[in-house]
Amino acid sequence: MSDEENWTIECSDEEIDQAFEEDASGNCMPKSIDAIIKACESVARARANEPVLTWKSKYGRRPPTPQSLSDSPSEDEEVSNTHVDTSGFDFSDDSSAVRLAPRRTPGSATLKGSAKKKTTSFENILASVRRQKKLEATEKTSSRFKK
Repeated sequence: MSDEENWTIECSDEEIDQAFEEDASGNCMPKSIDAIIKACESVARARANEPVLTWKSKYGRRPPTPQSLSDSPSEDEEVSNTHVDTSGFDFSDDSSAVRLAPRRTPGSATLKGSAKKKTTSFENILASVRRQKKLEATEKTSSRFKK
């Protein structure tokens, strides 16, 4: 038997219409609690017939990652942390190395260059078309005079 021949339909559309109704929000709700129980049982039966997929690697399971000794602080590091010089200014402060990008605030200067949004008006388009026509007309007249 092929896969196309090995399928079944559990119920028809009429049976679904008889067992379920739509509530005010458009959700499909069973008409009775018995219908809910039957639906759950049919799903459980269908899942019981499904094959359980078990996959095994040909290499077996990976052994657990060993705990390395370098993860825990050594005694030398603990000793050096306890003897901290607090007499002077700490010049190893790296907070000045972190540079914050300036943020734009509403009402501040507008964007510059390619960051600006390209917009145009219909009047600008018409002016550009008129200018192009004038340039073409002057080119035609200048080419006529050269001949």
